[in-house]
Amino acid sequence: MSRDSEADRSASKAWKDSINSTCNRLLTHYANLLKAASLDARDNSDPRSGGGLQTEADNPPPPLAENVEMSAVQAKLAAENICVATSNLLDLIRTLRLSVLLMDEEAIQAEEEEEALELCERTIDAERDCLVLESKLMGIRDEETHSVK
Repeated sequence: MSRDSEADRSASKAWKDSINSTCNRLLTHYANLLKAASLDARDNSDPRSGGGLQTEADNPPPPLAENVEMSAVQAKLAAENICVATSNLLDLIRTLRLSVLLMDEEAIQAEEEEEALELCERTIDAERDCLVLESKLMGIRDEETHSVK
């Protein structure tokens, strides 16, 4: 294996790791946004927080006004966070599209062939492990049948 192919492999691994971490970070942000959106506004029923009867038609009591203001701020913040996450996701999609366009056909085929060979090796290893486990199981069954007789 030449140094160029090793450098290409390490660069592609670094790129894959970067893409995976970006996707994980975006999914974490999205999950946090969903959690934040599902939370209800806090219930400020503490009598020390003010409130009471509404005396003016245009001016609600303080706890209600605080809840409304807090909900409005949270909604605005959630909308801004969704916009940022969407922008990051669009950047990621553009990067992926560009990388696919830059890859030539030979590189794509080589990558597919490498992945296919890796899957074949995994299958062979799994079959070997299965055969070993089956032989052990057969040995245990033979011992049990001999000990019962």
